[in-house]
Amino acid sequence: MEVVEKGSLPTVVIDGEVAAHIFDGGAHGTTSSAFIVDVAVGRGPRRHLHPYDEVFIIVEGRVSVEAGGEVREAGPDEVVIVRTGVPHAFTNLGPGHARMVNIHATDKVVTEFAGDHAADPSYRYGHSS
Repeated sequence: MEVVEKGSLPTVVIDGEVAAHIFDGGAHGTTSSAFIVDVAVGRGPRRHLHPYDEVFIIVEGRVSVEAGGEVREAGPDEVVIVRTGVPHAFTNLGPGHARMVNIHATDKVVTEFAGDHAADPSYRYGHSS
């Protein structure tokens, strides 16, 4: 068994605030990865995609998820699945922080940002090499 401290993980920073921690499973000898999300009201990641499915398990709060042109609201009683290669983004609807675990069935998170979002200085994304 291994226990990993969340604070030791790389982060996603939006507008100067940590919005998620990135667990790259391969760095710990496993084939699954995740974003551990704790994002402020009105915030969320820029439009992006992954070369595998992403499963959102919402623990607290409500989010608006846009995937492939479809927009849905979801909360703690729901699980959202975004399919391989579908551009998507989400925003916390409030009133408090949205907390969720977004599972990636891969040993390392791979994120491709749509358009020029990777260059946005309000959004910093980094993970282990």
